Amino acid sequence: MDVQWYPGHMTKARRMMEENIRLVDLVIELVDARIPLSSRNPDIDALCTGKGRVVLLCKADLADPAKTEEFTEYFRKKGILAVAVDARERRAGEVVRRYVQEAGREKIAKDRARGIVGRPLRAMVAGIPNVGKSTFINSFAGRASTKTGNKPGVTRGKQWIRLGGDVELLDTPGILWPKFDNQVIGMRLALVGAIRDEILDKQELAVWLINYLQAEYPGALQGRYLASEASEEDAGTAADPEDQDAMLPPGYALLLRIARARSLLMKGGEPDADRAAAMLIDDCKNGRIGRISLDRLQDAEQMEEERLASAAARKQEKEKEDEEARKKAARSAGSSRSAAGKSSAGGRRPAGKSGDSGRRPAGKSGDSRRGPAGKNGDSSRRPARKDNGAGRGKSGSSRRRGI
Repeated sequence: MDVQWYPGHMTKARRMMEENIRLVDLVIELVDARIPLSSRNPDIDALCTGKGRVVLLCKADLADPAKTEEFTEYFRKKGILAVAVDARERRAGEVVRRYVQEAGREKIAKDRARGIVGRPLRAMVAGIPNVGKSTFINSFAGRASTKTGNKPGVTRGKQWIRLGGDVELLDTPGILWPKFDNQVIGMRLALVGAIRDEILDKQELAVWLINYLQAEYPGALQGRYLASEASEEDAGTAADPEDQDAMLPPGYALLLRIARARSLLMKGGEPDADRAAAMLIDDCKNGRIGRISLDRLQDAEQMEEERLASAAARKQEKEKEDEEARKKAARSAGSSRSAAGKSSAGGRRPAGKSGDSGRRPAGKSGDSRRGPAGKNGDSSRRPARKDNGAGRGKSGSSRRRGI
């Protein structure tokens, strides 16, 4: 199954984070404790280079506590401040405040050296959709400061929240990365609610979940969904195991068994695999199956390599996009200059045309400067008047003759 979801508002959110990262001292990165590796957005690493970092494993109350402790220790060994929290608990705010102060210790020391005392630390809260950012901020602030909802994409714009006098938080929308190279990561994100259901093949997703739980948490599904089968077996009324399901893939066969056990049937009594799959996915999202984790520590190094490779590829794509944008801007500027030149040239009309007020053709009545001799339009050279000519002739003749 090709799981991809990158709506337009995430592109806008990423640009907003790029513009505002210079305003903050550190980044609080929220990950889902059930998938603490799969929910780390590789783009956040690129955006937050050089900033202090705190990783919060949210929704720890839904995750396998033993695996959560393993992952927390894994981050700490890598030099990352990490803590598991249930954001709904009031004490979570105080725990996080201590970690924020620790991550900002270097910044506080620099401020004091410059004589700046009491300046609040400014932290950006970042993470994938539906990881619990708004719930965490409300708990941290002790009041309903932001909108919350059990679906991805509730927060769409940035929000500044002041927490007392020592911390200011910048809430940002949840963002994914444009392409999941590892499709297992995409399925894990879908199972915790970070991707909208509408784009999923729910049967395929449910079968993957069944196979994973059978391997990692054997008995978890049987205890919750197949208890009625056990009662039928005790009563001697269980269905013959050598039925048509025996020829199906194990995961899909178990999905049909769950549908029958929960009376999710179509007309004719056939098990409704779609309804059973939707039920399983919803139960997984909301923790009804039990405290489970979908990431495995043994996959951590491989996943980290994939994450870094994805971040590097995204950086190259971003540089290419920026270069294309610069070229486009340059072409647009060149077109504007060309259009301006043509407009300017339009002010000089070709000589000899009636519309040219600069130079009119000789001999036209409208030319007041120069025209052929004897024409009325030439005011600089008027034709000789006959009477004056005659007078000059007679007068001149009389003077020469002494008359």
